[in-house]
Amino acid sequence: MEIAKPAMEEIAFILSKFGWDTRFCDLTEEQVHTLVFGIQEAQKLQKEISVGQLEEKYYKSTGAWPPTSIPF
Repeated sequence: MEIAKPAMEEIAFILSKFGWDTRFCDLTEEQVHTLVFGIQEAQKLQKEISVGQLEEKYYKSTGAWPPTSIPF
């Protein structure tokens, strides 16, 4: 049984199979399912980066706090 890959490694693997020039808006439904599944099955990113840093990055990118966060 293979152990789940780190999240960034799994995403890089999948996106390399799609082709680095492929835009997200050009992905097929099957490719989106593959990407979501790969992300869900990868190791949690918290193993590599602290939750606080991830929440801050999420906020900076989206302008909203992640639903799992309790901002103080």
